[in-house]
Amino acid sequence: MKLKIGVLLMSIVFLFSCSKSEDNATSPIEKKLQAGVAITFDDNYVDEWYNADKLLERYNWKATFFISQFNTLPVSQLNKLKILKSKGNEIGGHGWMHVKAAPYQTKNGDIQYLNKEIFPMMQSMNENAMPIHSFAYPYGSRDAKTDTLLLKEFNIIRATTYGKVAPNQQKCYFNYNRVLYGLGIDNSYPQYSIPYFLSLLEYAKKNNRVVIFYAHKPVYKSDAQYETEYKTLIAICRYIKSNDMKFYTISDLYSKERNKK
Repeated sequence: MKLKIGVLLMSIVFLFSCSKSEDNATSPIEKKLQAGVAITFDDNYVDEWYNADKLLERYNWKATFFISQFNTLPVSQLNKLKILKSKGNEIGGHGWMHVKAAPYQTKNGDIQYLNKEIFPMMQSMNENAMPIHSFAYPYGSRDAKTDTLLLKEFNIIRATTYGKVAPNQQKCYFNYNRVLYGLGIDNSYPQYSIPYFLSLLEYAKKNNRVVIFYAHKPVYKSDAQYETEYKTLIAICRYIKSNDMKFYTISDLYSKERNKK
């Protein structure tokens, strides 16, 4: 009798072990994040974004366009945003009035900030079939309070970082956090340098990282602030394509952040 019970117990353990091994073999295992770039644009240069997309689609790129003052856009630009979205690009929020979040929230409080800057933007974009899940701070203005407040409304947020430091010291890489830091690539920024931007991509390739860039108005030749020349965007896209790297939207990165947890 004892022998039969022992055999039965061993059989149960064996079957459980086999079942567990099969589950492990078939369950999805998160792969290490493929090196790449998340290119983002701020404000409301919709016509210029649309033209840039036409130029860069040969690289199978995609980007995130953070729109501000959505209520000022004519129908023609609303339609262009919808086309950009239909092609795999992301449309995010950049503020209803484009105010500096940290000082405005400190002065006026959480409720007024949300009611004046965030909720009208979200409602208007929802009504135009463009619900948003990501947000970029105007002027990069933020603090811990605004982060806490906005992460209740958005999946992921993009802030800003500055400076031309060694690639391994830059903050513009995705670190599986819901607050990201993008590095500006406009010609007017002190860190502007195409070779420098490519060195960040090289570091990302070697270390399986994702670089986060932000820009404003794409142009052929820059002669003002908040402009990024096409040659900068082309150099970045060429590097990504020729090095078997990947283009990400900001919400793509949120999915990675969520899966890691």
